Formats: sequence, C-alpha cells, structure tokens
Amino acid sequence: MVIDLRNTKLSYQIKKVNEIIESSFKETSIITNEETIIKMIPMQILNKKIKCKMKFTDNSWRVNLVAKEAK
Repeated sequence: MVIDLRNTKLSYQIKKVNEIIESSFKETSIITNEETIIKMIPMQILNKKIKCKMKFTDNSWRVNLVAKEAK
C-alpha cells in the first residue's frame, strides 16, 4: 500500500501516520514532504516490531514500513 501525503496539511499527515503505525499492516509506503514526519516515525515505531527504511528523492521522502514477523 502506498500513501501519498505530500499535498495535505501537517496535522492530517501526523494523524494518518499514527493511524498507519497503530494498524495491522504487513508493508506500506508513505510519501511526504514534511521533515516533521521523518523525525516522528522512528520514535513512534521504537517499541513496535516494525522495520523502517527512508529515502529522499525528488524533494520528497519515501518511508517504507515493514512489520516484522513474530518468531
């Protein structure tokens, strides 16, 4: 699932990212132009079983989140 948040307000982006992190997902990508989101995500997933990979291209960030499998 790819979620493009580039053309939305920061408050909406924060709300949406929190919803995504708290939901049950296997893999999702978030596209944003807000640095606040980039700083927020690692703190939000710190105690969760989620891997995160961030990449900056074309003046926007792409954040790939992958839920780790329970062993």
